[in-house]
Amino acid sequence: MIWKNNAFRFGITLLLCLQYSLLRETEYSTFVKPLPVIFWFLVVLFSNKRQEGKWVLLSLFCAFIGDILLDLGDDWLKIATVPFLGSTALLALAFHFRLRNDDNKIGYIKDILLLMPIAVSAICLHLTLAPHLGDAAKIGAVLLTLAVLLLWRSLAVLLFKNKTKDAKFRRIMGVVGASGIVANYVLYSINLSVQPIPRDLVIQVYYWGQAFVAWSFLKGDMK
Repeated sequence: MIWKNNAFRFGITLLLCLQYSLLRETEYSTFVKPLPVIFWFLVVLFSNKRQEGKWVLLSLFCAFIGDILLDLGDDWLKIATVPFLGSTALLALAFHFRLRNDDNKIGYIKDILLLMPIAVSAICLHLTLAPHLGDAAKIGAVLLTLAVLLLWRSLAVLLFKNKTKDAKFRRIMGVVGASGIVANYVLYSINLSVQPIPRDLVIQVYYWGQAFVAWSFLKGDMK
């Protein structure tokens, strides 16, 4: 089935990402922007996936709604953050349940030690950006908190699932994808508050982050 072919999956992703970059300044922008996310929603829907894949589907749906709202203009910025908050929380849940499945036993101390440097880095980043964000600082703090949870859970899946059938390469790509999504949030905040960031860079790390996270929850061969 074509949905299970990685050349098709990532080839179409590349084409859709390039399409948005080419049409970003046109009247078609709102239409083409969510297409990479919609495509991966369909890939996950029609592919063999882990049981936690249902959370990824819900996350991609929220991200799709957020993409549309965000492209409607600055007046929709605060409203658009709501589905992105939901999307990030759902992905963190997906990684958490993935960690807890397969009879994995994780030491509480190790888990907390993994969280601490991520949380400290996020706090330092927020303290740096908050004075420049104005009214958006509170929403930014919530989004950054959820981003911490996403990175924490994805890294825990990679580091603490050694005795499992969960392929290590998929777990690595899950961390890469989660990092891309978080990088998008950080770059977007910097773009809003400190200095302009190339829009294509901001959106492309997001697209590929979503793609790699979604792929990491699929099952079967890696052709």
